[in-house]
Amino acid sequence: MVFQVPQFWDIASDGFQIFLCLLILGFFIKNRAIHKKYAVNKSKNDVRQSFNSHIFKITVQQQVNQAFTNIIGTIATEQNGLESVLRPNSLSSEDDNISRVQSNPQLSHRPDNHRVSEDLTASSGRHDKVRKFSAKGLNARKISEELKIPISEVELVLSLQKK
Repeated sequence: MVFQVPQFWDIASDGFQIFLCLLILGFFIKNRAIHKKYAVNKSKNDVRQSFNSHIFKITVQQQVNQAFTNIIGTIATEQNGLESVLRPNSLSSEDDNISRVQSNPQLSHRPDNHRVSEDLTASSGRHDKVRKFSAKGLNARKISEELKIPISEVELVLSLQKK
């Protein structure tokens, strides 16, 4: 019997070690299930967040593109207005004939600075009319319609008059 007691304790300690191993294994399985649920929920949230952030990104990008399109359109409009103001008056048929004659150096009888001075007097006459209409109380749009000149030119004259 003396020899059986250590054998009993060996079986008991082996049984206890197996029980602890099963307990640890159960703990790992339980934690794996909990972790798996957490990972699934986290991936669902990540998908939702990435979808929401993607939609937000597209919305912001569309708004920025629309803003740049509006800016480009405004720049083009202002550029056209400035070009119409800064460009010399359209040539009438008489002026067109004169410019053809001036392009031929043998037939040139009129100096170029005379043409520039005519443009300046014509534009200063328009500017005087703009100032007179402004003094009467008309706004820039009505002055532009009355004189048949671009509104940007009228606004430029009025802004220069204020200074």
